[in-house]
Order: sequence, then C-alpha cells, then structure tokens
Amino acid sequence: MPARKRDFIIEKGADFQRQLFLKPGPDADIRNFTARMQVRSAVSSEVVVLDLTTENNRITCGYGVITINVTAAVTTALDTSGLTSKGKATEPGSVGELNYESEGKLAVYDLELISPGGVVTRYLEGRVCIVDNVTR
Repeated sequence: MPARKRDFIIEKGADFQRQLFLKPGPDADIRNFTARMQVRSAVSSEVVVLDLTTENNRITCGYGVITINVTAAVTTALDTSGLTSKGKATEPGSVGELNYESEGKLAVYDLELISPGGVVTRYLEGRVCIVDNVTR
C-alpha cells in the first residue's frame, strides 16, 4: 500500500506534538514496532534537518496510535539555512476545528514503520513547513 499524504507545520521555539490514529482492527497493534522519520530539504538531500525515531524517543508506537513529540529546545535549534523553498502547508484540525495553515520554509519527510519481523512500511509522506518564531 502506498504511503498516505499528510503535511506538518513545525513552529520553531514551540513543542511539536502530534498523534496519528490508525484504523481500528488487527493491524492497529503496533506496540512492538519501531518507527523512523527524517526531514530533509529534498528527497535527494544528504542533510537531515530533523531525525525522529523510536530510539531517540521522538516517536512512540502504541495500540492504534503513533505519537510524535519534539521538544521546544529541539525545534528552536533546527538549522533551516539549507531550506530554500518557501510556501504554505495545511494541517488537518482536530475534530470540529478548522484546518491550520501557515507559511514558512518547506522540507519533505516520510515516516516508516518497522514490524518486529523487519518489514518496513512507508506509512506517511509529505511536506513539513517550518515557521520561524519572533519571541525568543
């Protein structure tokens, strides 16, 4: 199955926390899975802007949920000098809320899940919009 598309907006200087819910059913039990996600300026770029894994505790896999958690200290320190593309991205809002849209420097990512047996599945892919902060 191809990766689903979803954009993220990361605001520098703020915590970045997202929960991604899997469709209920037998495939929702990912508690023993590992995950990895990298943000780069382009697919071909060797430079990783942000590295998230279960090993560095920026991603956790639970029953039916993937949680992404990046601290404000990490988002503040993001080096976006290599990001030359600018534009808008839209993230879905919570149930009953409007979508969130912002403009900033654009990067790309994908999120992979690895089963206990070593099967790698590209779960998500998309753009990351990194927004500079004013308050420091």
